[in-house]
Amino acid sequence: MDLDLLRSFLALVRLKSFTLAAKELEITQPALTKRIKRLESIVGSALIDRDGNQLALTPAGALLSDKAPQIISDINNSIQEIRDLSGKISGQLLFATSHYLGLNYLPEYLKSFIDQYPSVDLQIDFIDSGMAYNQVLSGAIELALVTFPYNQDQRVNHIPIWQESMLLACHKDHALTKVAEPLNFLNKYDAILPPAQTFPRELFERNLKELDVKHGRVKTANYLEVIAKLVECKMGWTILPAAAIKDPLIALNIKSTTLRQMGIIHRNNKTLSNAARAFIDLLNPKSQVTA
Repeated sequence: MDLDLLRSFLALVRLKSFTLAAKELEITQPALTKRIKRLESIVGSALIDRDGNQLALTPAGALLSDKAPQIISDINNSIQEIRDLSGKISGQLLFATSHYLGLNYLPEYLKSFIDQYPSVDLQIDFIDSGMAYNQVLSGAIELALVTFPYNQDQRVNHIPIWQESMLLACHKDHALTKVAEPLNFLNKYDAILPPAQTFPRELFERNLKELDVKHGRVKTANYLEVIAKLVECKMGWTILPAAAIKDPLIALNIKSTTLRQMGIIHRNNKTLSNAARAFIDLLNPKSQVTA
């Protein structure tokens, strides 16, 4: 089966629009319609109920939408395993990274990897650590660079590479800088934290619990870079990596600090491609751990 047919079907399921799916796939809408009809012909059943502008999956379509990602993954993995028999480092390497890691830690390694292995087709997905973790668990991607969760799934191999000191921070003119014991007053001022139920938020909440701190109202932002900018605008206090606290931000005068670990994850029971192993070796966790 042509994998483009399955990918087109999954794009249509996700976007629920022929127009949007065709745009994402960079094909015309009539071409997408032909692909779906061809796929329906192959499986021998209608996949999409078309009711005006509304799209709904038939029972066959729902079943295929569940099975298709694994079918694509299995075929791609089989092709990669055959290529790897030669010992060459080539083919496609798909991995995910959080925006923070992708911007602050990945570039130097990425340049080196591309120079050393020009035959590898790198595909990078910038998503939050929780989503990346789930994609590794599902087998959708081989590797991910993430902030490690507090509760680590035993099916996942966690390779620590970096660690950062996390400090309470605010604008240098914030009222918290005027008091002797700022921990006692944090709940009186807005906090700016990552969204609930994300790995960074889970870590930050645990950090505050360890400090025996209760925060007040929370405003949320998705990226640490955005959080830092909002704190610069005096919108509240937060917790940031020590390296991200720059003028006009300051760390509150609190001795207690916590560490967060970051690194590579992959499934324990999954054979890695030559490209994935080369990528892990390049990051060389034993010599790159920093506080």
